[in-house]
Amino acid sequence: QQKILNYTSTWSLPHCLHQTPYCKFKEFAKYYGFKHVTSSPLYPQANGQAEKGVQIVKRLLKKAKDGKTDPHLALLSYRAAPLECGASPAELLMCRKLRTTLPQLQPGRDNNNWINNKKRLKIRQKMAYDRATKSLEPLCEKDTVRIEGPNCWDRKATVLSEVGPRSYVVETEDGQKVRRNRRSLLKTHEDTDKHGETESEKQNDTPNAHQAEPNTTASQMTEPIRRSTRPRKPPERLIEKV
Repeated sequence: QQKILNYTSTWSLPHCLHQTPYCKFKEFAKYYGFKHVTSSPLYPQANGQAEKGVQIVKRLLKKAKDGKTDPHLALLSYRAAPLECGASPAELLMCRKLRTTLPQLQPGRDNNNWINNKKRLKIRQKMAYDRATKSLEPLCEKDTVRIEGPNCWDRKATVLSEVGPRSYVVETEDGQKVRRNRRSLLKTHEDTDKHGETESEKQNDTPNAHQAEPNTTASQMTEPIRRSTRPRKPPERLIEKV
């Protein structure tokens, strides 16, 4: 929290802050008057912008170390490099260019063009991502679901409430409450009885009489293997000449 205060004293308070769930941070966000949006655990894609930023910085530091160059100069060059929208990260933040060791020949641009290009870029990225995806059915309260885990969908739970966009709090059979993204929840039509066994599990435990009976009819009706009656003529190279 102290690091965030040092940042906000220079660049002002944010309107919205995306972060992983943290109980003490709710009071901090309420006191300073900004919206605190949390993401589902075990789903880093929900916080993809921060994950991508960390990946870029790690690559820059690794290249600077391998090339034995100044890492601060590498970060400065990245902040001054123009993005696909036409503006650099520094221009989007401070509306001015940063001076680097590289020559700058590109003239300044209008801020409105940067914002419009950035919006068009986000729309295009969303359309490209949605081509290979499908919308999952929203879950309702008291729906029975399966939770994705190391052993596939082995844990059964009940939906309690929706706490965010495509994020739900569910309660497992042992009374544990967890939060998961919609992608990690598989909706089922199972009904649990008093002993905690589902109808599908009961059907699997019941022996099937038709499957237990030996298939004697099929074995009796088996026909002998048919052989070809066509006369065989060996090739001439295998015939001994007298």
